[in-house]
Amino acid sequence: MRPPLRLRLRDDERGATLAIVAISLIALFGMVILVVDVGGLLWKRRELVNGADAAALAAAKTCAVSVTRDPQNPEAVADTWATTNVGGLTASQGGIVSSVCRQPLGYVTVQYSTPQQLFFAPVLGFGGSNPVTTRATAIYGSPGAANPVPIVVYANSFNSCRLDQDPTPGAQCYIWEDNNNTQGAQSGFGFLDLRRDNPSRYGWDSRPGATCPNAGNDPRTWIENYPDPNVGELPVNYPAPTYVCRLSGLQDSTWEALERRVGQELTFPINRCDATLPGNPYGQIASNGSEVACGNTPHQYDIIGFVALKLLGVYRPNEVQGQTGTCGPITRPFPGALGSYNLDQLGIAQGCFTTAPDAIDGSSVTVTGPGRDPRRGPDGSTCTGTTYDWCYDPPTRTIRWNTAGPAADNRNYEVTFQYRNDGPCGTPPAGNNSGHCLVVEVVDVRIGGTGAGGGDPSSNLRAIQLCNPEVTGSCAPVQVP
Repeated sequence: MRPPLRLRLRDDERGATLAIVAISLIALFGMVILVVDVGGLLWKRRELVNGADAAALAAAKTCAVSVTRDPQNPEAVADTWATTNVGGLTASQGGIVSSVCRQPLGYVTVQYSTPQQLFFAPVLGFGGSNPVTTRATAIYGSPGAANPVPIVVYANSFNSCRLDQDPTPGAQCYIWEDNNNTQGAQSGFGFLDLRRDNPSRYGWDSRPGATCPNAGNDPRTWIENYPDPNVGELPVNYPAPTYVCRLSGLQDSTWEALERRVGQELTFPINRCDATLPGNPYGQIASNGSEVACGNTPHQYDIIGFVALKLLGVYRPNEVQGQTGTCGPITRPFPGALGSYNLDQLGIAQGCFTTAPDAIDGSSVTVTGPGRDPRRGPDGSTCTGTTYDWCYDPPTRTIRWNTAGPAADNRNYEVTFQYRNDGPCGTPPAGNNSGHCLVVEVVDVRIGGTGAGGGDPSSNLRAIQLCNPEVTGSCAPVQVP
């Protein structure tokens, strides 16, 4: 006997699967939307964040200096970096929304927006695309603070780095630390007193004319413990002076400690001085507070910023002098097959050196015998006339024979010359007998490690950093709306 119809309908489960499938499809589409569409939005936002950060930093770097130093338009710079870092982004989709530019300190805020296509969201009734917008702010200026090694470098003297001229990151250069490398009576090796507990007598940011007593073995300890937590972040007051006591004397243990840092990136303080006086109202000073030229030993340095350098080598006085030598006499027929002889090639063939030397002393080049010595004519790339027999061309280091000269042709003559190979730091400064040299790689010229402040916009010594105006204090001391 069959049950009543209403009971059969009540117990009939046909169609239940369809409902479950429909509900599952909604959940499935939701998961797909989360993975594909929301994931795509997050990916695009990450890409835009990178682009906006790069744009803000690049524009701030342009704004940080005078237009004569960097004539680029900050807006164009920002757009270039943003579109380079974000695929499909165009300059019309954003740019600088607020800035203070070409001032002692300031900021740049950029904003970019681009639509991101949604593939599955429209199935549930959402739109086919969604805009992604990011904003970034970079501040610029000068001094903050840093925890440096106690060894000074000069902005534009005693080095090939030229820290005041935007040295290229990655470029190798050298720095001299010497007590006898100038016409002045140098008596210091660039050691700085990093103590801050008694600025009236010594140390960092000390008063002009402080007595500056010796700090004992502290310089070695500061280098061994770099970055020494007992030193901490040392501020600078640029464009106002930051006077720091010079430590006298040479300590082998200090140089040994520095040698153990080869291969590491170190932060060095940058000293300000004038080549001739009178100069700026600030700069390194004598014990009486008067300005001292770069070529003379100061009582106190004037630190204006910091430079990050990778230390590649530390060389002692006996390692920096280079070598000189005399090559010859070398017997060769003149005029020879080519009518000229290159001294680099002659010297290598003779075994005087294995590669071309750093310099050849043109005044020392001689060609002699047999009989009357051939007459030397004027230096240059041509050698013509009837009164002389040979000439020397300094740029090409070549002896050229003049067949119209009075000396006999097709004879053997002897060539002699002097050459020089520089040390690891080029030609030592005049009068050098105790100079130490640091070979370094430029990482970045910057002021400070904790913030940007007021400074001179015509200087390349500046700090540039990202900040978040919504986080209290993160952009200080720059006022960012």
